Amino acid sequence: MPRRAIRRLMSLCLVLTLTGVLGFGGFALVTQYYFQESAPTTWSRLLQPQLEWQREARPSLKPILDILAYFMVETDPRDQFGVLSRSSAPARPEDWNNDILGPQTPVGAFSRNGTETVFVTTAEEFKAAVKTARPGNVIQLQPGTYSFSGKSIVAGVPGTAGQPIIVRAAELGSVQLNFSLLEGFHVTAPFWIFENLMIDGVCETDTRCEHAFHIVGGAVGTIVRNNWVTNFNAAIKVNGTGDQFPDDGLVANNAFFNDRPRQTSNPVTVLDIVAASNWVVRKNIISDFAKAEGDRISYGAFFKGAGENNVFEQNLVQCQQRHYGGTRIGFSFGGGGTTRSVCRDGACLMEHRNGIVRNNIIMNCPNDVGIYVNKSAKTLIHNNALINTRGIDIRFPESDAVIVNNILDGRILARDDANQLAKNNLQSAVEAAFLQKISLSFYADPQNGDFRLVNADGISGFGVSLANGGLDLCDQALNSEHPDIGPVQYSPNMSCIPVVSP
Repeated sequence: MPRRAIRRLMSLCLVLTLTGVLGFGGFALVTQYYFQESAPTTWSRLLQPQLEWQREARPSLKPILDILAYFMVETDPRDQFGVLSRSSAPARPEDWNNDILGPQTPVGAFSRNGTETVFVTTAEEFKAAVKTARPGNVIQLQPGTYSFSGKSIVAGVPGTAGQPIIVRAAELGSVQLNFSLLEGFHVTAPFWIFENLMIDGVCETDTRCEHAFHIVGGAVGTIVRNNWVTNFNAAIKVNGTGDQFPDDGLVANNAFFNDRPRQTSNPVTVLDIVAASNWVVRKNIISDFAKAEGDRISYGAFFKGAGENNVFEQNLVQCQQRHYGGTRIGFSFGGGGTTRSVCRDGACLMEHRNGIVRNNIIMNCPNDVGIYVNKSAKTLIHNNALINTRGIDIRFPESDAVIVNNILDGRILARDDANQLAKNNLQSAVEAAFLQKISLSFYADPQNGDFRLVNADGISGFGVSLANGGLDLCDQALNSEHPDIGPVQYSPNMSCIPVVSP
C-alpha cells in the first residue's frame, strides 16, 4: 500500500477514535449533569438488571457479559448505610449554641402567660391535666423524665385564638418525654401550643414510633415550637378528617433528627403535612431522616394533598449529618403524590398551590435533589442555598415554578413537561456536569455550615427584586431592589455571623 494511502488511513482512524472518545465523553457529561452522580454509577444501575437477564437467557454469551460486568460499579451509594464518624452533630439542646435558628435555650424564650398554670410532676398528672384543660391553661411539666406507653395523649379540648392551651417546660432541656407510642400527642382540637419539650421515640421497633405529634381535623392554629424531637418516622403528621382540615399551623425553632436510619418500610418524612393550608415551617433544624427498608426514599418535609399557601423559610436541612445512605430529599411540594381519598379536594389534580421555599439552607443530600416540586402550581423558590445536593427538580405539566436568587450545587431540571422560570441563580452547568461544587468558591466552609462570604462576585446585589422576600437567616429584610443571592444578605452591618453549626 502506498505511503500516502497509509497516512490517510491512519488519519481517518485517528479522527474516528477522537470522535468516539469525544462522543463517549460528551454522553458521560450529559449523564452526569442529568443524574448528578458519576456516569459509571448511573450506567451500572440502569444496565445491571438487563445484564443479569441476558446472563440467564443467553448462557453462550456469559464470557462476554462477565467482561462487561467487570466494569460495572458494584454498589449503588443509595443502598449503602453507615455512620459518619467525624460528625459533630449536637446530641442535646445544650450542645446547640446558635442564635440564628433551631431551638433557643434561655428560660422562657418562647413562653407566654395564660389564665392559669397547672404544674405537673408525673405522667399520670400530665395526662389528667391535658384531658381536663380549659382555654388559657398552661400545663407546665416540672423538670424530670416522663415515660409514656399505651394510648396516645389526646389534646381534644378546644382552646381559642386569644386563649390557647399551652403545654410546656419552663426551659428546653429540663423535661424529657419518652414515647413508646405509635402516636405521641394526638391533637384534634384548635389552638394548642407545645414548647420547650424534649421528645424521644423509644419503641422496640421503628414501625411502632410513627409520630411525636399527629395533628388532625379541626386542630387549626396548632403551634409546635422550640422543641427537641428525635427518633420518629414522621415527627409531625398533619391531615384532615372528613371535611375538617387543621390549617394555620406553625412549626418553628425546633430540632428534628433520628439517631440512625429508620428500620421500616413505612413513610419516613420528618414533617408530613397533607391537605392543610397556611402553615409556616420556620427556623427549624431538620436532619438525618433515612428509610432503610422498602423504597428507601425519605423527605425532610413536604406539603401535599391539595393544600395551599404553605411556606418553608429560614430553615436548615441536613440530609446527612450523623449517618448516610438511602435517597433523602430536602423539601418538597407534592412529595410522592397523595391517595385521592385524603386529598382536600378529593382528587389532587394539583398536589399544592402557591407554595414558597425561601431563605433556607439545604445541604448534604448527595443522592437526590434538595427541592422537589411534583404536580404543584405557582411555586416560588428564592434565596436558598443548596449545598452538596443534586439541585432542583420540577416535574409534570401541572407544575410551574419561579426559581430566582438561589445558589446551588447541581442543576435545575424541568422534567415530564413541567414549567419553570429560572433567573439570577448562581449555578454552573459546566461544574454540574463535572460534579463540582460551585458553593466552595463563595463560602468559607459551606458543607460544614460556615456561610461567611469569601467571594462576593455574583452574590452581592445580583438578585431579582421581590415584592415580599421575607427575612433572611439573620432576620434582615431583603433589599427591595438589588437583593443578594442566597439566604443571607451581606452588609457591613450584618446582624449575625452566618455560621449554622453548634
